[in-house]
Amino acid sequence: MVIRACKEKQLEDLKEEIRGKLINVAGNTCQKLKFIDVVQRLGVAYHFEREIEEVLQHIYDSYPNGDDMEGDIYDVALRFRLLRQAGHDISCVYIQEIQGWEG
Repeated sequence: MVIRACKEKQLEDLKEEIRGKLINVAGNTCQKLKFIDVVQRLGVAYHFEREIEEVLQHIYDSYPNGDDMEGDIYDVALRFRLLRQAGHDISCVYIQEIQGWEG
């Protein structure tokens, strides 16, 4: 029982560390999106649904102002996919707004 309690405590500590990183990830939006993508690919995003939604909502809210258009095609495609998966209404025109990209 003691070992199980230690493992559960360790798991909770790791969850809190990831929660903190999701909210306070240093750097630009692309780094935040890549972190969310990794968490989802690891299959543990269900532990952090609220935090992921907050980050994606903030990114979505900054999108219409054009403040958040940095990055290459991979970054823009990742932003498009994650926002769409979260239920945000993102137009396909968003991808075409990349400077110099014609498709």
